[in-house]
Amino acid sequence: MHVLRACSIATISLLLACGGKPGDSKPGEKADSAAEKAEGEKAEGEKAEGEKAEGEKVEKAKKSLDPSRDKSGLLARTAAVLETEEAFDNEKLRSLSHHAEKLPSVESVCKHVADIRKDPDTVKGCVKDTEHWLAKIGPEIYGDLAECLLAAKTSEELSECEEAEHEIEVVLHTNAKGEGLSKETCDAFYDHFEEMTMAEAGDQAELVKDILEEVRADMIVTCMEQGTKAEIECAIKATDIDKLEDCSPKLL
Repeated sequence: MHVLRACSIATISLLLACGGKPGDSKPGEKADSAAEKAEGEKAEGEKAEGEKAEGEKVEKAKKSLDPSRDKSGLLARTAAVLETEEAFDNEKLRSLSHHAEKLPSVESVCKHVADIRKDPDTVKGCVKDTEHWLAKIGPEIYGDLAECLLAAKTSEELSECEEAEHEIEVVLHTNAKGEGLSKETCDAFYDHFEEMTMAEAGDQAELVKDILEEVRADMIVTCMEQGTKAEIECAIKATDIDKLEDCSPKLL
């Protein structure tokens, strides 16, 4: 017993002499613990940075449509609704809609959308929706939207393009550049435009009427928000499609 107690006292004395305390970890164990802690903190920091970078990447990749691309007055918008119909092509209307080349037809865009979503029954509804979008956003931005939709390879990418369309509608509505024309004035313009284009369409007159009536409500709102007095008065005085190009504001 005396021998054991003497050994214990000797061990404690030696530890204290070396600057330690009973129960202290060995120097090697302390270093390992500190290294593990540092490594853990480094890993957490790298994870946080990675998540932040990924979030920024997703935010940057969000699809959007540029409102500054809108260069069209009311006549160009109205003409473009007809000009993008696959079964109807009129060089005069194409010129009026600010495009020397025919824009992608709403049918071709919607067939691609249906193919990606594997639902051919949606083409007809998509065509109607896209005609309404075109009436609201104009031919330049419609061209960008069509490019976005046609480039999409997944349903998720299609949805991103569609979300961008909804957002640009709000932007254009909020920043209307027209002169606040009355509904009566816009109705008179639209009736006159429909009459002239039906006369120009010949045996496709009923097709023209169906398309224009489909988007009438949208075009009247667009007229009230985007139309100018000079453009509308000029259009109402025109006796045929040929004279409408002189009425369209040159915004390009």
